Formats: sequence, C-alpha cells, structure tokens
Amino acid sequence: MSRRRFWLGICVALAVLLSLLACYATYRVQQLLDEHDVELHWQGSSLSWRGLQLREVSLVRRQDGELYARAEQLQLQWLASEAPRYRLVAQGLRVDWQPAPTKAENPTTSDLDTPLQTVSAALPWLPRRVELRDVQAQLPCARGRCALAGDLDLQRVGDALQLHVRLLRERHSAILQAHLQGLDGALDSARQLQMTLHLDDQQQMELRSDLVAQDDALQWQGDLLLAPLQEIAWVAAWLGEWTPLDAASLPVTPQQAGVIAQWQLQLPQATRPFGDLLGAPGWLRVDAQLPQPWPLPGVGLISGELQLDLRNATGAWQARKLHGNLQLDTQDAPWLAALPAGVRAHRLQLQLLPLASSADDELALQLQLAAEGALEVQARAELGLKQTRDWALQVRQLQLDARSKRVDLSDSRADGLRLNLALGGQATAQQLQLTMAGNSHLEIQRLRSAEVIVQQARLSLAGLVLAGAPQAPTLSGPLALRVQSLQQPQLLTQAWQWQGRLEANATQQKLDGALLADSGLSLALGLNHAADGLELNARLDEIFLRAGNPLPQTLTNWPPLLTLDNGRMQGDATLRLPANRPLQLAARLNGKGLAGIYDRSTLSGIDAELQLQLDGDRLRLDLPQLSARQLDPGIELGPLHLQASYQASLRRPLAGSLTHQRAELGVLGGSLSLAPATWALQEPSQLLPLKLSGLDLQQLFRVYPAEGLSGNGLIDGTLPLRLGEAISIEQGLIEARPPGGQLRFQSPRIRAMGQANPGMKLVTDALEDFHYDLLSSSVDYDQSGTLRLGMRLHGQNPAIEKGRPIHFNINLEEDVPALLASLQLTDKVSGIIQQRIQQWMRQRVPQEAKE
Repeated sequence: MSRRRFWLGICVALAVLLSLLACYATYRVQQLLDEHDVELHWQGSSLSWRGLQLREVSLVRRQDGELYARAEQLQLQWLASEAPRYRLVAQGLRVDWQPAPTKAENPTTSDLDTPLQTVSAALPWLPRRVELRDVQAQLPCARGRCALAGDLDLQRVGDALQLHVRLLRERHSAILQAHLQGLDGALDSARQLQMTLHLDDQQQMELRSDLVAQDDALQWQGDLLLAPLQEIAWVAAWLGEWTPLDAASLPVTPQQAGVIAQWQLQLPQATRPFGDLLGAPGWLRVDAQLPQPWPLPGVGLISGELQLDLRNATGAWQARKLHGNLQLDTQDAPWLAALPAGVRAHRLQLQLLPLASSADDELALQLQLAAEGALEVQARAELGLKQTRDWALQVRQLQLDARSKRVDLSDSRADGLRLNLALGGQATAQQLQLTMAGNSHLEIQRLRSAEVIVQQARLSLAGLVLAGAPQAPTLSGPLALRVQSLQQPQLLTQAWQWQGRLEANATQQKLDGALLADSGLSLALGLNHAADGLELNARLDEIFLRAGNPLPQTLTNWPPLLTLDNGRMQGDATLRLPANRPLQLAARLNGKGLAGIYDRSTLSGIDAELQLQLDGDRLRLDLPQLSARQLDPGIELGPLHLQASYQASLRRPLAGSLTHQRAELGVLGGSLSLAPATWALQEPSQLLPLKLSGLDLQQLFRVYPAEGLSGNGLIDGTLPLRLGEAISIEQGLIEARPPGGQLRFQSPRIRAMGQANPGMKLVTDALEDFHYDLLSSSVDYDQSGTLRLGMRLHGQNPAIEKGRPIHFNINLEEDVPALLASLQLTDKVSGIIQQRIQQWMRQRVPQEAKE
C-alpha cells in the first residue's frame, strides 16, 4: 500500500512539475513574444508522442514594419537522434510583409555584418529539417508589391546542409538544389558546395565549389556550367518585377548558348574586404559558346565562341590567353542606317588568335577582321598588351584594306573607293604613338560633287603620326594628293597634285602645302579650321611670262584674244568663313612689265594691281593703279593711266557703281582724259565725256595713209563717247589750238586733178601750202565703225593772190576699223595679229555684201 502511495506521489509531483514547467514555458514564450511585439494565435492543437500539431496558426509582428503569417497547419515533430531534435513542417503558408520605410543613407559594413552574424548564431538552433509547402507570399519589390509562390525544403544531415527550393510563376517553374558539406567542420577541413538550377525542368546551371585549407590560406576551386538556354524570357520579366531591371529593353534569350568556367584561388584565412578577395592569386578559365545568332538591341546578331585564360600571380589579374571567333550580323541594325549606303558592312567576323610572348606580363595575340557588304574590309594585326598598372599596347603591325564600289554623301558621289593602311606604334594611358607607313593611301576612281568631277584621285597617307594624350591626340605629318583629271566649269580639265603637311586635333585642323597643275600653275595653300570658323589662304607663285603663261591653260574664262608673253604676275587671296557670320574674301593680283597682244592690238609696259573684297553680299573691286607704256591698235597710243573702283551686290554683280579717280591716255602727242565721276552700270548705256587735248597733227599725218599730206598744229576738243552694245560718238567737236598751223597736200594725183578740172585748180593750189588760223570739225562715230568729220578750214596760201583768205568746208568719212587694219598689215606686226586681221576681213566682206 505504501509502495502504491509512493509512486502515486511521484506521478503527482511530476504532473505538478510539468504543469509548472508548462506554465513557465508559456510565460517565457509570451514574454519573448511581447518583447518582439509578436502576436501568436491558433485555433486547435494536439500533442502526441510524435510532436505538436497546431491548426490555423497566425503570427503578427509589428516591429520595424508589419509581418503577417498564417499557416493552415503547423507541425513540430520530435526526432529520435541528432540535434537539434525536431522538424518543422508548415502547410498552406501565407505571408504578407510590409517593411518600415528605410533610411536614405547607404548601409555601413557593420549593418551588413549584423544579419550574417544573427543567421550564424541561430543556425545551431534551427530545426534539423524545415519544410514549407504551398507557400504564397506578398513581399516588397521594385514594382511595389510582388507575389511569390513555391516550396522550400531545408535539411541538415551531419555537417551538411541540403536545400531544395521550387518557385512557381504561372505555368513556369524554377528549382534550385544545393548541397553544402563541411558546415560544422574546423577551419582546416574541406567545404564543398554543389548547386544546380532547373528552369521548366531543364537544367541551366551546375556549380561545384571546393574550399580546402592549405597552411595559412584557403584554396578555393570550382567549376561553373551554364547549359544551352531555352526560351526563358519569362525569367527576365520575373526579375524585372523584383529589381529595377527593364525587361523590355533586354535582348531575347540566346539559343543554345553555353558557358564553362573553372577557377582556383588562394584566399586568406582571415576575413578580408571584398576588394582584397578580388586580388587573390590564382587562375580563371572561361569558355563561352554562342552557336546561334543572338540579337543585341541596337547592335545586331552576334554569334561565335570566346575562350579566356586569366592568371593572378603578382596581385593583379592578367590575361594569358585569348582565343575567339565572333560574327556580327548588322543587317537590320539601327546604327547602320545612319551611315552612307556605301560604307555599310552587313556582316563582321572577328578572329582572335594567341601568339607566343617572351614576357610574362604580356598578352600577345593576332587579330583578324573581315567585313562583307557594300563595304568590304580585310584587316590583320599583331598586338601585344603589357598587363601592368602602367599598361601599354604595342601595335607591331596592322594591315587594313577596305573597298567600296559607291558611296553617296548628300550631293556628292564617290565610285571605286579603296583604303589601304599600314600602322605601327604603341598606346599607353598617358601617350599614344601610331605611325602610318608603307603604302598607306586612299584611292577614289571617280568623285562627283556639285559642279566638280574628279577622276583617279590618290591620297598618300604614309608618314602620318597620331600622337599625344589618348584623350586629345594630334594627327600630323605629310600628305600628298594626285588627281589624274579635274573637271570644273571655271577650270580646264587636267591633272592636279597637292603636297603638304597636316596638323589636326579635336579643336583645330591645319593644312599647308603647294598645289600644282599640269599647266605649270603653282599655288601655296594654307587651311586653318577652328571653333571660330574656317580660313583659307592662297598665294600664286610669281609667274615669269617670258618662260610661259600657265593661266590660259588653266582658266576657262581667260580672254581668248589676250596673249601675255612678257613681264611677271603674282597674287594672293584669303577666304574666311567665320562661325555664324557671312563669308569674307580678300584677294590681290599684281602685274609688272606685262606685254602681249589683245585682239589686234599690241600691249607693252603694263603695271597693274587689282584688289577684290567680299563681305557677305557686298563686292568691291579696286584698281589702285594701272599704267601702260604703249597700246598699238594700228596707231601707237600711250601712256595709259587709270585708277578706279567698283562696288556691287552679289545678287546683281553687274549692276553696281563704277568710280574712277583718274583716266588718261596719250594720243599722238596729246591725250584723251576723263574727269573723275561715278557711273551706275545698271543703266543700259553710259555716256563718257572724253576730253581731247594737244593732239599733234604732224604725228597724225605721219601715220595717216594719205600720199603727200603733211602739216602741223595742236588739236583740242570733246568727244562724247557712248558705251552700250557698241562704241559710238555723238556730236563731238574738235578745234585747232590758236594761232593755227600749216597744211600741205602735195600729191601728183591731186595736182593732175586740178589741171584737168579748172574748178578744182584753186583748191589744189591752195592746199599745197595752206596756212590756217581756224580748224574745227564735228565728230560722229557710229556703231558700225564709220567716222564722219564735218570740217571748217579758214586760212590763206601766201603764193595765191597775195595771200587772200580762203574758206573750206570739207566732209570726210572714214572706216576706222578698216583703216587701223590697213595700218597694221605690215611686216612689223606679229603673225598672230596678221592672222586675226585677215580673218576679220574675211568675215567683214560677206556682211557688207548683205548690207
């Protein structure tokens, strides 16, 4: 009886103790829940030898935000062996988490370390196995609130941790499986991680990672395999919900692409910053395969393979081997449409081949580039990259050959382009030095631009150097251009060549050199382009006309009747195109001692200076001085002195105003002059009041082809010269200067005429020695070239009737062009003038016959 009471007391004591423990545990749990502001509720529970089961469990936590969790069923199962000795299973879990607003500051390192330390401390207390089935969660994401659904199975077996996660999205699924070995081992034990990722039941990733202690370091080695991808655009859309990633801008998934990566690193035992871990010694090999074209937005379709071998032995990663074969199809690329049609390459192929190198820190490779399409390119280069902090790229040799059948640029067209380059040099972070050598040149078979047509152009580039800081390099060196044929309305078609020097950078470009035509014309040209505009300087090398005149063989508008065969000429011009301002042009042309022929007149001793200025729409021509020693259209004239200027608008260049300060021409001992005046050339004709002064009759009769006529005296007068379609004089007047002079007309024909006609005898006898005190005449010259003189002559012959006064009224008519032509038909004039006179006379005869 006493024995039964003893056991009954023990049982009662144990029951009381368990009740107290349960009450205390309930108190402590409630206290813990209160400390963390957690509310826990359930609607039903059952306790068995297998564990505790709760139904309709809900949990609310309002600290640092609001967390709501509800499970249809929650099981906590006891396990017979191994610690921890329980298993957690949740069925139908629903989670809704709304975190508190975060601070704007970036988290510190200690903030990031706290969660990791919490997880590490809680790991021994986690259930040996956690199963979450049919989980649906509403969590914060980049789009605001996002849904997450799936299952989770986390199991710990000894010192290993196994993870199985399945995420669901509509009809798609992602399964992540991981196995971590050596979780509870010592620091010198091995840790292994194996992980696989399946997307829609297709394996996409396999990872193997081993971490082994060696002496005072850790050796980390592993493999990563990314299998050929299927169409998984849904993954990008899914990630676009959780991250700021714009899924619409991402390219489509590359088909059958694969990546294999292998690595081995020596890591320190002690914890280091992430930047130091990136500098850990070791090696990395990556092999990427992209057999099917993959569209890159805005670039094109890319495919091929790439192999990379990286090593770190000195604290910095260096590429030891690079091998690649990449293809780019740019058929529909938007950037290609921005290029002219003739320089578009629809397919590019790049090959990278490793080369042997004697330096450990140098990556040597051969690059081969080929382009197909309207632009065909073949390029080959040998490169050496020094992989140190002060990197250097050595371009041992680069050969490029590019061809295009046709290139259209706005209003220009180029046919048969070919570019050949040979480059060599090196580049560093501080200095760039590349030199074009060999046969580097650009050829164009035919170039048409507006009114210019160029045939067979070749630009030599050998010797050009690209040097300076990589951010602002300078291109400098010699340039040579040869054009087999240049056609332009103002120039005669012929070959041209230019040779000079180029100096160019991002802010200023300069060209200086010499331009030479096959005709012998030589110009020094200088071009300077900067931010404030463009300036072109040209200087005409001095032309010695005795050695030849290249201008008629160069200019189409050279006067065909003008021939210069003596003297010298020189000129210069400056053209400015300022930014946001009108065009400006200043030009000057000088001639010294010029001599030659114009039409049927000889010219000699001409000195002239012509100045041209153009400012926007305003044109100005200045003739500071023009002088000629002699002009001979059949009668020797000269000297000539002229000073004038002309102003007009470019819209109406021939309707400006002409101003002369001096206009004077020597005529047979006298002169023709024009008072200073301004003339409006928009008028259909101009009337020039010429003044005749001091014409010597003795010199006139010396050249006038009248037999036996001589005399003396000085003639003055006014000649209203009208310039229109032709030259004419209307109502001119000339008079002998007092006291008069003497006329003699002693001709056997005239004397015989007087003897045969008694009425003419007095006239012929008086003119044999006529002393005049009055000689005046009207002058009219019509557009056909006929000169008409109405003369009044007063005087006496001392031998006739004791010198009684005699008055004559004489009308003369002369064909001046024919007269001058007859005066020139002598052996003294050149053959050119004789030919032109004879041609003029042949053309004149049919015209006179028609009239």
